This record gives sequence, structure tokens and C-alpha cells, in this order.
Amino acid sequence: MNFEQPDFNNESIPEEENYNKARSEANVLLEKYDFIKDEDIKEINPEKTKDEMPVFVSPGWGVVPESQEESLKTISEEGRKVLTVSFSREKKVEQSDTDIPTAELQKALSIIEAINKKGINRVDAIGHSEGGLNLVIAANLFPEKFRNIVLVSPAGMIENDSSLSLMKRFIVDEGIQELGVDKSVFFKYIKEVFKYSIKGSKLSYEEISACAVANIFQMTEQLREKGVKVGFICGANDKVFPIEEVIKRVGKENADHFLSTKGDHGSFIFNKEHALLAENLLDNMKK
Repeated sequence: MNFEQPDFNNESIPEEENYNKARSEANVLLEKYDFIKDEDIKEINPEKTKDEMPVFVSPGWGVVPESQEESLKTISEEGRKVLTVSFSREKKVEQSDTDIPTAELQKALSIIEAINKKGINRVDAIGHSEGGLNLVIAANLFPEKFRNIVLVSPAGMIENDSSLSLMKRFIVDEGIQELGVDKSVFFKYIKEVFKYSIKGSKLSYEEISACAVANIFQMTEQLREKGVKVGFICGANDKVFPIEEVIKRVGKENADHFLSTKGDHGSFIFNKEHALLAENLLDNMKK
């Protein structure tokens, strides 16, 4: 697949006659590869459980559990077991019979493998930035694994985006505008992003290219048809995915809930209030 112009639009998540083929390929790949190591799965157990169903947090590009540790703890303090992963920077899936870009397919299957390794049948889930795209792919392929999902500023919300434009917007909106950010936490995040990109430079380019051309709203429309509820949370000051562009595309056909809140693209990583908002929306969606 040519990642300069990845085909990630109308047929990205195969439906009906194509779904069985995509699901079959996904199962074969899960049998063939270990996408995630046990030590790369982080689990946080609450002191007191409010809801037995765990919350899987699908991290944004370059984010590892240590980068958003406080946000993960905030969710667990609400009485939910939390799972998240450090995605591998080793490319294993080189080609696919579907139109899903292989870099994103690999991350989606990493989510499913992590859930399976923990012996969990079903989860609620939160996906931030690129992690939202990976999460929606995983849920479209394995809808029985997910109850409700919340997408926080997910990739794929801007129509006719370009890789270069996306990278420029990402560079100027890393979350430093968020009030109250601990600078040591921020620079730890930047360090991890740098390591992440260096470990797989070609893979990074493939991921950014896929994020630029993805249509997250089309995919969530398909996902809702499979019985999975979808909520969106977007920052009013997000420069990576500007709210004025997002509201042109979101609607009742592709979202059960849409919330606009104060904050920029990195708010979920750095601000515990945004993590709490995402968990509260999940809690309300089950009702």
C-alpha cells in the first residue's frame, strides 16, 4: 500500500459481505503475531469498584502510560479498572487484504490482544487522538468486545486533511497551553514522543499519513450500526482538530454524544478534569 496516498475512506472498515473477510484476516494476524508484550500492558485497579467493566484507554501518538499517569489514576479513582498499552514500534503487518492502513491495523489488533491477554470479555474505552482512530478500527472489527467508547479529539475529524498540515498543527499544539500543566510532566511527554518517533521513523510517517486521510465520522456511523455507543469530546482551543471544522461533520448519525469543552489537543494527557469528563460521559452512556 502506498502511504503517500493511503486508501482510508469509504471502504476502510469493511461492512456486510466484506466484514467476514476482514474479521477472518484479523483473527489470522492475531494468531500469527504477538503485537504487544505483557510488560507493555498497564493495569490500574481501583480501591473500590463502581463498575465491573474495565476502561481501556487507547493512547495518542507517542504517548506511553507514564506520560498520562495522572489521567489514568483519575479514571481508576472513579471506581473503574483501567487498562492501557505502550504500542510497539516494530512493524509486523506489512500488507493487508483490507483497505485499512497496516500501521493502524497493527495498533488496533494490539488493543484486542491486550484485552484478550488480560482475560477480559468486554470493555468500555476511551481513545485520544490517534488512539481514537485505532480504537474505532478495533471496535469495528470486534464490536462484541466493546460496550461504549468515548473519543477525545480523535484523528480523522478534518476533511481533506494532509500529512504536512497535520504535522504542523500538532507541533504548535502539544498541550502546553493547558493551565496548570506541570512542566516536568510535559517535558517527560516530549521526551517519550521523541523516542517514539526515532524508534520507527518510517512507521511514524505511515501513521501520520493514515491519520490525515481517515474519516472517523464514517467509521463511527458504521460502529453505531453494530450496537456500540459513541461519544465525542473536543477541545474548544484544539488547534490540531479545530472545533469549527469538527462541528461541520459531526451529527446524530455518527455520534450519540458530542461535548465541546475548554482545552487544547493535549488536555486529556495533562489535565485530570478532562480524564474525569471522559469517564463521566462513559458512565452516563451506560444509562
